[in-house]
Amino acid sequence: MQVQTLTELPATRSDLDARIREIGEEIFNRSSESQTGLFDKGYWSGKIMDWSMTNPAFKIEMFRFVDVLPSLNTSEQVVEHIRQYFLRPGLELSPLIRTAMGMATLGSLAGKLAASTIRKNVLSMASTFITGQNSSTAKATLEKLWNSGFCFTVDILGEAAVAESEALDYQRRYLELVNGLSQDVKSWKAQALLEEHPLTPVPRANISVKCSSLYSQIDNMAFRQSVDAIKERLRPILVAAKEKGAFVNLDMEQNDTREILLRVAEEIFLEPELRDYPHFGVVIQAYLKGAISDLDRVISFSSLRGSPITVRLVKGAYWDFEVIQSLQRNWEIPVFTNKAATDANYELCAKKLLDSYPKILAAFGSHNIRSLSFAMAYAESKKIPKTAFEVQMLYGMADAFKKAVTVMGYRVREYAPVGEMLPGMAYLVRRLLENTSNEGFLRAKFVSKADSAVLLQDPATKSQAESPLVKAMAEFGDNNDHKESETVFKNEPYIDFSLDDNRKKLEGALKKLRSALPIEVSAIVNGQKAGGLSFKDSSNPSKQSEIVARYALSTEETAAEAIKASIAAMKTWARRPATERIAIIQKAGELLRARKAELSALVVLEVGKNYREADADVAEAIDFCFYYAEECGKLSKPRSMASTAGEQNRYEYAPRGPAVVIAPWNFPLAILCGMTVGP
Repeated sequence: MQVQTLTELPATRSDLDARIREIGEEIFNRSSESQTGLFDKGYWSGKIMDWSMTNPAFKIEMFRFVDVLPSLNTSEQVVEHIRQYFLRPGLELSPLIRTAMGMATLGSLAGKLAASTIRKNVLSMASTFITGQNSSTAKATLEKLWNSGFCFTVDILGEAAVAESEALDYQRRYLELVNGLSQDVKSWKAQALLEEHPLTPVPRANISVKCSSLYSQIDNMAFRQSVDAIKERLRPILVAAKEKGAFVNLDMEQNDTREILLRVAEEIFLEPELRDYPHFGVVIQAYLKGAISDLDRVISFSSLRGSPITVRLVKGAYWDFEVIQSLQRNWEIPVFTNKAATDANYELCAKKLLDSYPKILAAFGSHNIRSLSFAMAYAESKKIPKTAFEVQMLYGMADAFKKAVTVMGYRVREYAPVGEMLPGMAYLVRRLLENTSNEGFLRAKFVSKADSAVLLQDPATKSQAESPLVKAMAEFGDNNDHKESETVFKNEPYIDFSLDDNRKKLEGALKKLRSALPIEVSAIVNGQKAGGLSFKDSSNPSKQSEIVARYALSTEETAAEAIKASIAAMKTWARRPATERIAIIQKAGELLRARKAELSALVVLEVGKNYREADADVAEAIDFCFYYAEECGKLSKPRSMASTAGEQNRYEYAPRGPAVVIAPWNFPLAILCGMTVGP
């Protein structure tokens, strides 16, 4: 994979690199003056984190335990899971952790107290990253941050809503947050660094919104409906923010919903009532291969407003999910599969952001000191004031870095989540995944103790080897019992409907099919249409007035002729070499693949399946063709059996004769195809 490099810099590349190193070393030196480590919210949390970073087996068990903890209602259940997860043979534990875990299994009052303490400590770990259960309980923590010289953006934990009642509740909570927080911050003391900007004063109240929480039916296949529904829920929040003088940022989530959320931002921020308000923002994820294109798009629609858009540039929080899902589906992986490539792309995006000032305002979200130093050095070379952009970091992490950056005159904003236990556990697991990653910057700094010169190295010059996870997943997918000469069967990929071109292709196929309706479906016997038959209409189950096809009703005589023709043809078919039969079935699979959109459209109209289910039905039919062709290649070869002296035994498969296939309505193509090509 080629990593792009920066060009057309105002200073020479060597001068810029030298300045990046100077700024980075200053941050490291200033942060070393602080006694805080990576996590400094509690002794237990720190010890757990430290051991997780150095012991992968313990990390896995910790993830399992944290994931199940919210559903454990009694001390006995906690004890049993501690025994299963942490005290199993072969799992290495530090003396402190082993003592704590062992205490919980004593089966006495002391054991119950220990189990209760462990539960509280895990919740304390979550509180390391979460400011409170709601905006009211978080208020004191937020004011403390402000008085310490840090601003914040408040995020309500929880992402995809599963019901409209839940989505409406999220909207209510966001509105309460905007109104309540805007009122709370008025009495706080003035903080020049946190409130001053060359263009416009910086609001004290800052909220990050997850759009997927505002609508439970968000779906690329209902693209326009999803965009409109989210806008309808989001608009009151943005209007309230404008009235109260608060900042609202739209978070970016999984790649599946990226296009929907970008369209929401593009349309709603250009609405007359909102287009002149300078305190709205969006997120760009640098680990996406299309991040530069996304950024160009934001710059384009921001230029149409009467005021700038703020872009929070982050690396991205769903890397494992995006990689694993894409590998499972045989899709192109949308994210860079090499950490250095993501870091290099981050710098490209940072350059474009700063080049777009003041039409675009920048917020650089990262704990990677090389990434932040690049942004600072490049802004300096462009004569952009320090107060014209900000650094953003996660609450509860790398406080020493935050203090160092603040002392250097930069505004630091902490991403400060609020939420209940269950979403809090999910958020905790994500933070643990990031912080314990072997490729993570913080692990390299605080655990591996990497030299600062290595940490500040230009990412474009680093190794471009694939991530270990990508390698492992690829090897796992190919780990079948097969000889080198044999092909490895892979499922037909489903269509990625998050891509606009794919949606348009199927919509075009539907339009073309509808123009040709109704389709006449004759009975075919021995390659010829059977005559003298009556026909019946087949209507669209979702639209009864739409006649999709007119199909022939065969008689007993027609069926008898078909069976007779099949028996005659079977003799010729059976004599064909296996290679020829295999080639014919594979050709059928290729034809199905070539007409996938057309066939999916037919399934949609004739059976009433939605787009995804129709696509899956056609994909399974294609799979049957290639899978059974491959299996035929194996079964057509004679197999030797145990023999005695004077004889040689072997067995082989031979065609038995015609078969009748009656496929169910719910898999109109896949089962019909599979039962036909399989025998």
